[in-house]
Amino acid sequence: MTSTGPWQWLLICTLLVLGCLFAIDAWRLAVHQTEKGSRIGVLSALGGGLITGLSVGLATLNLQMSFEATTKYATWKADVEAATSIPGFSPGHRDIRGINFSGKSLHDADFTHEDLHGMQFRDADLTGAVFDGADLQGVNFVGADLESTSFMDSNLKNALLQSADLTHAAVNGSAPQNYAGVQVNGRTCWPKNVDREILKTVTVKPFWERDDTILTPQQEQKEDGVRGGEIAPRCHLAER
Repeated sequence: MTSTGPWQWLLICTLLVLGCLFAIDAWRLAVHQTEKGSRIGVLSALGGGLITGLSVGLATLNLQMSFEATTKYATWKADVEAATSIPGFSPGHRDIRGINFSGKSLHDADFTHEDLHGMQFRDADLTGAVFDGADLQGVNFVGADLESTSFMDSNLKNALLQSADLTHAAVNGSAPQNYAGVQVNGRTCWPKNVDREILKTVTVKPFWERDDTILTPQQEQKEDGVRGGEIAPRCHLAER
């Protein structure tokens, strides 16, 4: 299907104006009764026919355009779901709810001000990605590469950051309370300049690693003295 072009819209508008003029002329003649009834009837029929026909035509065009937009979106969504690497990804004005980004390479992706509540980014490569002002409540970032990722003014309450690498991430741009309930473990790697107030709000939970080892909150704090993960550059992530 092809989209409606400017010339088509011009023709539609012209016919609509003509229909209205015929209808108005018929009404004027009927009021003043200066012409024969046959002319009034013809004008009324022409005006009413044009207006009715155009109304049906516009409704059909609207359905066609809606169908085209739905088809394009479905194709775009399917391509995103199938892709493993989408550098510079940006949803634009599209709805990305329900898309699973786990395991995908999304270097320099732009999720600024997006509503990503509860979405899946497990083991995703998000190096250089931007989540500024995004709603990240409950998002699964387990094992994700978040190095150089920006979280300025984002809300990460109850997000999962176990074994996530935030070595050079911008995490201090959000208020510490925006990290309340964030789940971390002994392999969560925080940037060197992380605000220690943030670490006071997170929840430390044991988490099984891929090699079937586990660190309890007591063990991980004993290792490096940091509650809620490790501080770069002395993180164990590089050793995995």
